[in-house]
Amino acid sequence: MFRYLFLKASSTLTKLAVALVTLFALTSVASAQTTSRLDEIVKRDKLIVATFGTAPPFAYTDDAGKPIGFDIDIARLIAKSLLGDENKIEFVTVNSEGRWPAVNSGRADIGIASTTVYPDRALRVAFSRPYIDSGVSVLIRQDAKVNSLAQLNNPKFTLANLSNPQMQDRQKRFLPNVKVVTFDTPSAMFTAVKSGQATALQMDTPVVNWYAANNKEMKVLPENLATVQGNAIFMKPGDFQLWLWMDTMVQELTAGSRYSEYSEIYKKWFGRNPPPQRAYTN
Repeated sequence: MFRYLFLKASSTLTKLAVALVTLFALTSVASAQTTSRLDEIVKRDKLIVATFGTAPPFAYTDDAGKPIGFDIDIARLIAKSLLGDENKIEFVTVNSEGRWPAVNSGRADIGIASTTVYPDRALRVAFSRPYIDSGVSVLIRQDAKVNSLAQLNNPKFTLANLSNPQMQDRQKRFLPNVKVVTFDTPSAMFTAVKSGQATALQMDTPVVNWYAANNKEMKVLPENLATVQGNAIFMKPGDFQLWLWMDTMVQELTAGSRYSEYSEIYKKWFGRNPPPQRAYTN
């Protein structure tokens, strides 16, 4: 009987020890997971943002090499809200494919790079809600004498694309007969159209409208390749605290306490009020 009680007590103690070790391990993991990039940003007192350098009017450089654009102003407003000073920011210039490793490697805290939310991209990074809505339009040379997608869909014309699968898919669906040239940056696409290497390019509607407004030898086709899409802030997946703060910030930009400042930036770059239109906003 004594032996039985001893063995039973030993078994209970063993189970208790295993339970305590497991609890300690889980507590350690949970503690590690509470460490957020947001804490690092606040401690560092600087926000590091991955963005484009050749995508007007969202993000490009002026004659002095200073980053400017809608995305740049939005990033500065985020730094001001988070750290109290819009100048507590560093920009890391990336290309289309370099966006994802910039945040996943830790080189940048977040990305604001006129980046559309797509399900396959959400496998790579975590997105906030969109901070701007956009469609996709076609910018074309006036001398092409083309007024519709149907007219452009001809092998004698050339379309400039970025090297991403979404553009390739749209081209195959809407313009399967056109020839294609592929580039790494929006500015390279525009240069190709301006020089005559390409007849047209596809890009976010605000970008296309900006190029057309500043280049009278070009125009925008009336039909869109995509009518609803949103550009969002992106970051490394798995950091809930950072994601929640950024998502909340976007909510406040587009429909809350920062709407007036957001509206000023929007009107500065696009010449009109952003949605939602507010009755009390001039």
